[in-house]
Amino acid sequence: MAPPPSKLARVIAYGLGVTLLAFACLSLWIFLAVRSMRFDFHLSQADWEPFATTLKSTLSNFFVIKRPTAGSDQIKFPDAQHDAEAVRRNAKLFDAWTASLKLGSAALKNTSGGNWVGSSADANYLAPQDRVDPWSHTFCLLRRGDDVLVVSGGPKASDSPACRDIRLQAKDFAEFPRGKLLESPAGYLMLVVDKVHAHQ
Repeated sequence: MAPPPSKLARVIAYGLGVTLLAFACLSLWIFLAVRSMRFDFHLSQADWEPFATTLKSTLSNFFVIKRPTAGSDQIKFPDAQHDAEAVRRNAKLFDAWTASLKLGSAALKNTSGGNWVGSSADANYLAPQDRVDPWSHTFCLLRRGDDVLVVSGGPKASDSPACRDIRLQAKDFAEFPRGKLLESPAGYLMLVVDKVHAHQ
């Protein structure tokens, strides 16, 4: 016949049982509490828009090369509280970068090589809303071999740019940064897409 458990063993067993019971009760309470809670993370467009605009404004500093202006280095990352208009303007430039990259990548994939110029209005390989810039003007497309130049009239343009008036040779493309939106002194926005920087 086995000897009865010692007092220490009984204390340990009792403590372990109480601990397990407490843990089970706590787990049940958490389960019921979580089950009764309502999580509603649905945000309306009005709630999301200020955050999205600020984020795009910040990102524009990494993907858009702006032409130098007086005081341009003073506020590189404007905030909505002190300069809401600058934030919205930068966010539009970011939208122009994404639209130009998408259009250029699609043109590189869906058009023949060679030297040609055309308007995004004829880019039937994209949805109509993807053929215009953030200011509702069509882009110009210039292809030189495996490079596609996308040109927007920019925020101050009153109409779409005259594509046939753009005169650039393949050697001129070498001066453009790849995958970044470049603002010209005249206010045009230009982006060169090649196979390396094309959006997949």
